[in-house]
Amino acid sequence: MSRRLSAAVIALATCVLAAGCFGPHYVRETYHEDRDIEIVLRGRSDVDPGYDHPATISAVRMSHILASLDVRFHDQEKKNARTPVVPVDVIYPLGELVSGALAKADSSQEVVVSAQIRSRKLKLFTEKRLTSFIVYVKDDRLVFHIARVGFPTPKNPNERIHEPKPGQEYQDFKVLPGKAIVPIARQAVAVAWRDPSFRKDDAIRLGPGGRVKRRTVLLEEPEAEAPRDAPGNTVDLSKLTPDALRKLADLEEERRRGDVDEAEYRSRRRRILAEGTP
Repeated sequence: MSRRLSAAVIALATCVLAAGCFGPHYVRETYHEDRDIEIVLRGRSDVDPGYDHPATISAVRMSHILASLDVRFHDQEKKNARTPVVPVDVIYPLGELVSGALAKADSSQEVVVSAQIRSRKLKLFTEKRLTSFIVYVKDDRLVFHIARVGFPTPKNPNERIHEPKPGQEYQDFKVLPGKAIVPIARQAVAVAWRDPSFRKDDAIRLGPGGRVKRRTVLLEEPEAEAPRDAPGNTVDLSKLTPDALRKLADLEEERRRGDVDEAEYRSRRRRILAEGTP
């Protein structure tokens, strides 16, 4: 009986080591770890997915891409609200780390990112919320599998949060499309990372004191109708007063910076045109 038990134990151990009983065996390499951010290069021992790694994407471009990722939670459907995947406080440091991780990864390794974002609640308590995702480059597209966005971290330090896996859902949200960003699953997107739009900080800007701020996202799905004047009414700017032209220029600059949303932009533009036309 003991020989049979020993043989079973040996067989089970062999099976586990070969990743044949309980799913694939992952090999992990820690790229970065501090109090709030952990980045792991994770590969499978049984297969090489053939990622386009190492990949060279500048830290600034990566930050602009991260700032453009949005999700919508199920309870926000009626409000048509968007939630950024990455809070503005960590966009630039996280962009630099993800860029470095993709440059170090090989063709078998995906990059697993976990970031705990600290925020004050009632000016008294510090609350931690987790954002985590998987990212890799495949067929010259930057693919994100978003796992958690603003996920409450357990108060019990011994309670373990499972590492994200592609296709597994931990929260009820869907990822949203954007410029050069195409959903490929409910919680995954493919990004044309070479797109020229990511050279500029279209989704973020620097405020007073160098503080990073997120621009108001104007496009929804389906895309919002572009601002226009009344049907059949073409505006002749040469007929506007100098004061109206100055106000229009100021308004366009506010819109470019993201200081006004689309509704306010349209309303103010119509008013300026009405008041500035002799």
